[in-house]
Amino acid sequence: MKKTIRLMCAVALAALSAVPAMAQLNGTGFYRFRNADRTSDYISMANDKFNYTTCIGTACGGLTKAMTAAGQARALECAGKYLATDIKMVDDASIIDVGSIIYAQKYSTQASNHDYNLIGQGTSLLTLTTGTYPSDSYPLEFQNRYITIDPVSGSGANTLYTAKIELKSSTYVLLYGYPSLGIRYLVDNSGTFAINESSSSLNAKWYIEPVTHFNVMPEFELNGRFYTTLFVPFKFQLSGQVLNAYSIKSVDEDGTLQVELIATAGGTVPAQTPVILECGSNNTADCQLIPLASPVFTQPDVSHSGDALTANQNVADAEGNLLRGTFFNNTDGSISFTTPSGTSSFNANNNTKPTNPQKYVIGFTESGKLGFVKATCSTMPANKAWLVLNNVGLFPIVATPIITPAAGTYTEAQTVTITAEEGTTIYYTTDGSEPTTASAVYGEPLTISETTTIKAIAVKEGLYNNSEVATADYVIELPIVAVLGDVNDDGKLTIKDVTDLISYLLGGEVDPFNAANADVNQDGSVAIKDVTELINLVLSSDEQEE
Repeated sequence: MKKTIRLMCAVALAALSAVPAMAQLNGTGFYRFRNADRTSDYISMANDKFNYTTCIGTACGGLTKAMTAAGQARALECAGKYLATDIKMVDDASIIDVGSIIYAQKYSTQASNHDYNLIGQGTSLLTLTTGTYPSDSYPLEFQNRYITIDPVSGSGANTLYTAKIELKSSTYVLLYGYPSLGIRYLVDNSGTFAINESSSSLNAKWYIEPVTHFNVMPEFELNGRFYTTLFVPFKFQLSGQVLNAYSIKSVDEDGTLQVELIATAGGTVPAQTPVILECGSNNTADCQLIPLASPVFTQPDVSHSGDALTANQNVADAEGNLLRGTFFNNTDGSISFTTPSGTSSFNANNNTKPTNPQKYVIGFTESGKLGFVKATCSTMPANKAWLVLNNVGLFPIVATPIITPAAGTYTEAQTVTITAEEGTTIYYTTDGSEPTTASAVYGEPLTISETTTIKAIAVKEGLYNNSEVATADYVIELPIVAVLGDVNDDGKLTIKDVTDLISYLLGGEVDPFNAANADVNQDGSVAIKDVTELINLVLSSDEQEE
């Protein structure tokens, strides 16, 4: 009976563990916002620009006009253009785009309060919508502009939410009270983020999915390990096939990079620390990272009156780590919006260029060594790490193995040993081909009894480039063993020896000629009788071979 009960309990626990986590908003934590209409689209933080001077002054011609219906429409159009540069819709089912990971920070612990600050990529929507309209008559400050997230239908994993924001001044103006540019809902407009006054359509509704992990895509392979770089605003834990995280501590005079191990499997990497990740698989789904704690981000500044503080420039500057990083790679260019006099525009770009100073990204050099090579892209990729160096930096190269004895010509078989620095594995070939990690692994000394070319490389685990190839050519010229009856001294006893001996006895010249072995019957002289004995030896030798 007890056994039956234990079995029933085990089955019940297994069933419970198989139930997926409810995909719904449940207070402060890491989430992803998936659109209910375009179900492969996720919200992604992509920029950090917003400016009330543009929205109210340039777009509307001042606060008075901004409070009219036409002015409010223009202000919201301009604000929507700004937010559309700050937020992108990405097709990212594999959770590779780090910008799609949003930390929803609840404003109040009260269950009835649905206000959140959405944090990601070193900034937040609260930061972006905090600012000043510096009018001489009515200077306005905008702050505490939280996103209100309300459930509208469904339950559990099928709960649908709306997210809305009101760009409302926190400064009281006698004529207008607390001026507002209106409430707008976050929507997915056919794959483009926008704000809309309506919440009725599916594109204004969202599934909110808790984030338990995200994935990285390995880029370069070295000796069965796979590497990429990463720079994110939050602390994360190595999981799955992500084995190690490295920083770069220094660079030698010859350009060799010296790396430091920051975390191993199961360990954590601090927030805003650009790293090199080493993976045991090139399958993205296997390479998992777990976000931990709140991201580091730019806090709202109510005195701010220009474009929002650029989190993109908040590159890592951890002591002793030469790697740097960027959060954004936004290239929208100039965006136009309506004004009372027609149209105006602003530059929505917020990217880091590969030059000024020149930056280097992880890759293979022309010689096939892994290191950091000159960036040739138009803008630095988001959430990647890079170096600023005066020369191309290579990861350490393992010392070339030593093959002994030295290459050369030998008259006897040789015992060959291959040595390399401690902690390495030696791979070798004996057919002259280039050794790889798929070649034979050296263990015991090799016996070489014929002409052979040995090639070997040394390989070290981690961010170490393979050694150069060591090569040794051995020519083995063994002396010919004397064979009775081997008249022509070629090391074999054949019918040719008979004909050579006859030719010799008839006065012809045979060269070379082994006179000692020509005395087949060993009577001290070479005569016709030796021919008979030699024929017998050849016939006897042929019979033995058969």
